[in-house]
Amino acid sequence: MSKRFCLVLVKPSHYDDDGYVIQWFRSAIPSNSLAALYGLARDCAARKILGDDVELEIHPIDETNTRVRPDSWAKRIHDAGDGLVLLAGVQSNQFPRALDLARQFLDRGVRVAIGGFHVSGAISMLGGNDAGLQQAKEMGITLFAGEAEGRLEEVLRDAHAGALKPFYNFMNDLPNIAGTPIPLITALRAWRTAGGVTSFDAGRGCPFQCSFCTIINVQGRKSRRRSAPP
Repeated sequence: MSKRFCLVLVKPSHYDDDGYVIQWFRSAIPSNSLAALYGLARDCAARKILGDDVELEIHPIDETNTRVRPDSWAKRIHDAGDGLVLLAGVQSNQFPRALDLARQFLDRGVRVAIGGFHVSGAISMLGGNDAGLQQAKEMGITLFAGEAEGRLEEVLRDAHAGALKPFYNFMNDLPNIAGTPIPLITALRAWRTAGGVTSFDAGRGCPFQCSFCTIINVQGRKSRRRSAPP
């Protein structure tokens, strides 16, 4: 009998000035971070990185256009018998919302990991000296710094083995993204956006050293490119 591992990928929204979650019936464009993680996760599922007898279920959610219901997703993970909520592509203005979502999942006995620009940026620029990261650690959230190409499978294998680490730091080992799985979105995620347009992650890093730029502190000073799909 095959086993199941339920991976829930969530791109959090953020709060407005009155404390409400900013959400639309249809958001402007799909999240590239969510698409990148979904493409990588699909590749992990196709390669059966958790074993031939484990089905890797993947559920991408963009909170800017879809309500996240922790009760429902926690039940789905518990019914599967194993799983993980990965809050993906979290930027600094989204980090408070990410912590609030994480707390709801943790209270329901679900493991949570957070990755994205805020975690990587705080590690790179502040040495991890950030109140939000400290709060996440105290809550028992796994933090992921760096880029997920070639590394997502390590996190999933550890989670499946019950050995999820508190911190994965790949900031000093930026991957070559040439030939890696391309970003993908589901038909539902495309339908929940307006205009039928999206971005494409064609490269990362920058060869310049502008003093005002924070991107190079996270994605490096060497440009890395991927080819467009045929």
